[in-house]
Amino acid sequence: MAISFTFINDIIRDYFQYRNLTSTSRIFDNELSKLSLEQYRADHIIKQLTFYIYQFDINNLIDYWTQIEQQFLSTLTINIEQIMNIFIKIRINLYRCYLIHAIKLSKIDKINEFFERLIKFLQQTNEWTKEWFILPYINNPDNNSLFQIYFSKQWNELFWISLQNFLSLALYNMTRPKICSIEEEDDNFQSFGNLICLQSTTTKPLILSTT
Repeated sequence: MAISFTFINDIIRDYFQYRNLTSTSRIFDNELSKLSLEQYRADHIIKQLTFYIYQFDINNLIDYWTQIEQQFLSTLTINIEQIMNIFIKIRINLYRCYLIHAIKLSKIDKINEFFERLIKFLQQTNEWTKEWFILPYINNPDNNSLFQIYFSKQWNELFWISLQNFLSLALYNMTRPKICSIEEEDDNFQSFGNLICLQSTTTKPLILSTT
């Protein structure tokens, strides 16, 4: 079930106002303004990731995906080793997308920056094989048997579709804060209220299910 953060935020603000915690309320709103709402929408996350890749912004790409990982690690009830393996594969493919995009546009400075920024990480993971380190020096890599698939439109589209599906599923299964149960109770109360209003406008009795 999706979480209505607007509803929850309003509840928290009402509580602060009731307790006359005006300074706390201002701090709360200030912190909320720093939050990026797209972190709760898979399509928006994809849009932000692709933006950083197309803009050759390797630092923000790394930082943004790290934030996504940390968010999921703290809220998903899944085997930690399993989810970490998934994150590593995603991260590696994000880096492949970045590097391939830079090679296609002959951005030598961005290619050099990429390896300078990530050399230690790439050397420590088995997912990034040694062939990828020499990719920038291969002539016509899009025709190379090892890399041809990664330069194809099919691989690129499949990766982004798979990533969006994973993000959608992960976001749906995030552990909900306990305060979110208030929203469910409010919905139930509202439904009951609607039935009472309907009872007053009809001549036939309404049967409330107890199941």
